[in-house]
Amino acid sequence: MLDLNEMKQFILDKTKDNAMNFKDKLPFYSEDGKYTFNEYGGWTGGFWCGLNFLCYEMSKDKFYIEAARASRHRFVERLYEKPESLDHDIGFLYGLSCVADYKITGDEKAKKIALDAADALIARYNETGKFIQAWNVRTPGDPFSEENRGRIIIDCMYNLPFLFWATEVTGDEKYKRVAVGHADTCAKYIIRSDYTSFHCYIFDPDTGKPKCGKTYQGYADDSCWSRGQSWAIGGFTYAYAYTGDKKYLEIAKKCADVFIDLLEDDNVPMWDFKLPDKDGEERDTSAGATAAASMLELSKHVADDERNYYVDCAKKILESLYSNYSTKDMADEQGLLLHGCGHKPKNKMVDCSLIYGDYYFAEAVARLLDDTVRYW
Repeated sequence: MLDLNEMKQFILDKTKDNAMNFKDKLPFYSEDGKYTFNEYGGWTGGFWCGLNFLCYEMSKDKFYIEAARASRHRFVERLYEKPESLDHDIGFLYGLSCVADYKITGDEKAKKIALDAADALIARYNETGKFIQAWNVRTPGDPFSEENRGRIIIDCMYNLPFLFWATEVTGDEKYKRVAVGHADTCAKYIIRSDYTSFHCYIFDPDTGKPKCGKTYQGYADDSCWSRGQSWAIGGFTYAYAYTGDKKYLEIAKKCADVFIDLLEDDNVPMWDFKLPDKDGEERDTSAGATAAASMLELSKHVADDERNYYVDCAKKILESLYSNYSTKDMADEQGLLLHGCGHKPKNKMVDCSLIYGDYYFAEAVARLLDDTVRYW
């Protein structure tokens, strides 16, 4: 049985303790129970800000607003002085740090930063192929890095709400046009016919011609990386929420159904759903938390019988995460959730706390308490 108030207090207490220790630093993943930091946030810095904004909404304690804003100078410096360090995860970074701030407090500076970041994101759009380039060419001449010129990844679906929001607040359709173009390309190529998802899809950057699907962070190209599947659920749900295009809703539902069908008995996923042998393999609590929050959004857009189904599934995931995978009885652990799996094929960020897992866990709890506006 979910005790949402107990879960909320756990989130509030641990996040406040962390904020007092972290100050303006941006946590990423844990080592030996302590969070490591990325100076400019990598792709995950916004999740720490978003977590603090959620805590403010659940408590009305302004401490969390100040904690969320403490690192704003890092986001500002990165956007205006180090734009080459940005990639398609601009939505994760500036949506949860600045859009959330604007929605909650009306802060005009946050709005301005977010809209400038939205301009940077649409500048990555390949008009010929109708996709937002995911990663940068970090090492010219290296085959993998060169392939990035035409690479999309499923994670970007969760960055598109940032662009839909930009059109909402400015009335300028250029942001929505890019978001729809990218969503349509993902729907056609990165979602398979059985509604599992590739992690990546590669296009010829000059002609836009599709080449092949790959799964860089999953077990194999034709497997189903569980966090990627969770990005698909939420990404296509929000695409429907902003456009009303029912094909997006259908994809979101079917991707959610696949996720639910492939869960383990305790309702928390393995790091990849198609592992040939699960013995000794890691779970990914961040995938479970992301899916739970995404299913709660999905439940708002479906018929009553389906609504109850997705809410119940989200609750089962959350109950297991809290009971079996949280740090509620571990004062020395800084993360909220244990057993996240960042990048198993490279053996990086494996069996640790992940700041995005913590964020989505808190978002799902706040949603069930009806204590949050939608940041996406």
